[in-house]
Amino acid sequence: MFIPFIKGENKVKRFVNWHTASVAFWTAITILLLVMMPNLDQLVRDKGQITIPDHFESNIANEMMNEMDGNEGERYEIIVVFNSGHDKALSKSQIVQIEQVINRLTQKHSSLGITDMVTHMDNEEVEGQLVSEDGTTILTQIYINQNQGTITEVANQLYEMIELDGVDSYLTGNELVVEDFIQSTQDGIKKTEAISIVFILVILILVFKSPIVPVVSLLSVGVSYLVSLGLISQLVDHFDYPFSNFTQVFLVVILFGIGTDYNILLFTRFKEELGQGGDVLSSIKNTYKTAGRTVVYSGIAVFIGFIALILAEFQLYRASSAVAIGVLVLVLALVTLNPFFMAVLGKTMFWPSKRFEGHSTNKLWGYLSSVSVLRPVVAILFVLILSVPFIFKYSNVLSYNDLQEVDDSYASKQGIQVIEEHFAPGFSSPAKLILNSAEALDNAEALQAIDELTETIENVDGISKVYSVTRPAAEKIDDLYLNDQTDT
Repeated sequence: MFIPFIKGENKVKRFVNWHTASVAFWTAITILLLVMMPNLDQLVRDKGQITIPDHFESNIANEMMNEMDGNEGERYEIIVVFNSGHDKALSKSQIVQIEQVINRLTQKHSSLGITDMVTHMDNEEVEGQLVSEDGTTILTQIYINQNQGTITEVANQLYEMIELDGVDSYLTGNELVVEDFIQSTQDGIKKTEAISIVFILVILILVFKSPIVPVVSLLSVGVSYLVSLGLISQLVDHFDYPFSNFTQVFLVVILFGIGTDYNILLFTRFKEELGQGGDVLSSIKNTYKTAGRTVVYSGIAVFIGFIALILAEFQLYRASSAVAIGVLVLVLALVTLNPFFMAVLGKTMFWPSKRFEGHSTNKLWGYLSSVSVLRPVVAILFVLILSVPFIFKYSNVLSYNDLQEVDDSYASKQGIQVIEEHFAPGFSSPAKLILNSAEALDNAEALQAIDELTETIENVDGISKVYSVTRPAAEKIDDLYLNDQTDT
């Protein structure tokens, strides 16, 4: 197909043979990495959680809590949320049903792996904490041994036990929210991949007015994405390379984005060279001497930018450095795979187009650029006017709530929302203050200091309740104070 456009058949054969070998290599390495690729969902669960450096206070506090309770890292903490489903308080019959469920859970604690339970039936103080003031919601806290299975398996077992007619039941807790966050992220990746493919096809068809160029572009970018993902997953699995829930998202967006951009540049230049009357082989060489060099230099710049993130402390940024691997693979794919398709297809790549003058001058951008140069003040004022709505609309309100990233359809998020609606703010995820002392704290002097600290914190604006060793129900115990003791 391409021989009529090339001078010297031996040259052509050597060129095509070399690039045919490269195609065989990419095909083999892609298949091999896909076969060997570990389960990405499990990889995210095991090594993709966003963490912060060990020297930060929250990590130090967690270590101190683990020392207090050796089982802390070996069990799931799950909150069962029973809600009336409307603003009315739970009826007596509904409460009886809930208590029957709790009793069944207690009876089957061994088979369910339950190590501990805190329920509203324990005592009056606990009831005050686990039953909402409006009487619409009852909470039960369950601790389950992790040997019972994955958090999903444990949740499925519990749901079979807690489902009630006329009462909304939810399971929530940190592990369940994290699991749903992972699932939500993976679902988002699939949507991102589909949207990216459709968007790229549309853009390339509009640019080249050909159905073949988009397919070739997707092949080269798709291969680079799969190979990159395979390499990164192996590095994470065997060498603990930084990884997060968002690594795959970044990889999809960056590779398909800049990959399409680079392909537009290469194919446009190739089309120009063909239009100047050159044969296919010389057109390919000239394309890579000019546009190819630009692609390589640009790829190197992007590679350096992402690989530098490995020096960051925050896990999310460090995990983004994996994109640098993808960029390196992408550039290698574009300079080895694309020439093969260019050589084999030649002008057929741009079918049914018969014009090979390359890109033409855009009249709109030409007009805007000329106006900007001739009347810079007018151009600046125009941009400022366009920016005004965005400036006034900007709220400057930031949110650090990861729960917003989870879709509302997940039960763990629905459970948290019910708790936030019917209990005090922060009840579902309270802040914890850990005190550590070289001396024992179970004496009058230490308890007095802790109680004074509790009082101080309680008076801080925005604090709803404070639970401490001297106020286990967030209320003062009168018998502990001197005034009550002297009266007695």
